[in-house]
Amino acid sequence: MPDTMKSLTMDELITGLGNLQGTADSKGKGICQAAVNILFALSEDGARNTEEALDILHDYRLQAKQYKTLRNKHMVAGKPFLKDGVWHCPDCNRRVSPNHSFCHRCGKKLR
Repeated sequence: MPDTMKSLTMDELITGLGNLQGTADSKGKGICQAAVNILFALSEDGARNTEEALDILHDYRLQAKQYKTLRNKHMVAGKPFLKDGVWHCPDCNRRVSPNHSFCHRCGKKLR
């Protein structure tokens, strides 16, 4: 990212987009307004400049990935499988009882 972009504050970006919005056609005005709304939301989350805004977006992506992993593990049921006459967890491969709701070892939700 160029140094000039890193040094821009959120207020400067929002003001600049507001100025562009005044000279844009109707589609451009909508794009500028959407960008202003996004930047304003990021500034409400504490971003004072573009670098901090990108950090916030990076953190949101990481949280979304962690949420997806946890949801798949604890909310999406997996079917225990039978191996050598013993039921096993589909996630950690440990022994489970087929009537349990969750694996006692890893917490995977079971059907």
